Amino acid sequence: RWIELYFALEARGWKGHSGTALKDDRHSSAMFRALLRGAHERGRLDLWAMTQPSRPLPIAMKCNLRSGDGAIAFKITYDEELAKFSPGVLLEIEHIAWMHEPGAPSWIDSGAAARHPMINGLWRDRLGLETLAMPIDLKGQVAVAAFPLMRFAQSTFRRLRSRKP
Repeated sequence: RWIELYFALEARGWKGHSGTALKDDRHSSAMFRALLRGAHERGRLDLWAMTQPSRPLPIAMKCNLRSGDGAIAFKITYDEELAKFSPGVLLEIEHIAWMHEPGAPSWIDSGAAARHPMINGLWRDRLGLETLAMPIDLKGQVAVAAFPLMRFAQSTFRRLRSRKP
């Protein structure tokens, strides 16, 4: 039921109007259903919904996927008719408060872009994440092995450059 409510709420907004809502693509909607059901079966799913009894659909919804001691904020949607009240932000504030409760993941990746206007105002702490895709042949193995040396050289160069009179 939560998944169907999510599809309906997301489709009411700009994604539905542009034909890019999850429910508009059978492959995406099937993947989303399978992903959430699988995470739920493994105890790796946190679902959030802000509701109001007089409204047929939630006001805002989000889901997190847990991994080890942490989690990734995977998808969020809100009722765009209520945008002036910032329902997504209100749900995110509740989520942040929950992160300090027992049983919450020890870390959560917001999944947002580095300069996201809403997330940056709410999530102050940052961890840098890097993705490195390398071929598995000998050249790729040498490049991966040399990566720590390259980072060390880069930081040493910066330190030396900053000492110039």
